[in-house]
Amino acid sequence: MNPTSFICERSAEYILVPQVIEALRNKFRYVVPIYPWISREGGNISKLVNGSYSFKVLGLYPRRPKLLPNDERIIVKFSEQIIYGAKASQELGIPIIAGCPLAKNFWELSECEDFLWADLAEFNTDDIDYCAMVNAKGVMAEAPEGYFFNDIGRVSEIIDRSDKHFDISTFIDAIKEIKMSSRGSENYIPMYFMGGYKPVYFLLANP
Repeated sequence: MNPTSFICERSAEYILVPQVIEALRNKFRYVVPIYPWISREGGNISKLVNGSYSFKVLGLYPRRPKLLPNDERIIVKFSEQIIYGAKASQELGIPIIAGCPLAKNFWELSECEDFLWADLAEFNTDDIDYCAMVNAKGVMAEAPEGYFFNDIGRVSEIIDRSDKHFDISTFIDAIKEIKMSSRGSENYIPMYFMGGYKPVYFLLANP
């Protein structure tokens, strides 16, 4: 039997995003999490009201805790779309991480204080479909060096890897390219943008 999860990525996202916001508040006054649609965040009215602002960007791929019956371990998978999307993101100046709440049911999710975070800059194409195995005590077996971290405060160091600043137009162009790269397409295809895995992005700025 293949492992599966009791939640989708969006449900994991609701637990992960506040953790990232809290960690970044020490560094940035403005921390804006968005799940962008080209017709909304990338639409004309968004470009009108946001066009004068410059910001840095961090990406987050939410991961689901996958389970097997009668097995205390949590399995966290890193698929092809995530590996290719992260590679394109970093080439465009957007550091990107992944995160997974280490919970085994809704009630643990509600009170979750343990998370597995991944520095996707460390991953490469040999890591496609890599599965991290975390035991009941939250300890990961045979973790590759540098791939994972438990302290979300490390995002402060990760965001410092890039000095790239975006405006709304260059940001939308970048996320289109990231999404197409994750799907193996060289050209923008609107239906590809809507389907599959897509990160949450944090827009980061100081006055």
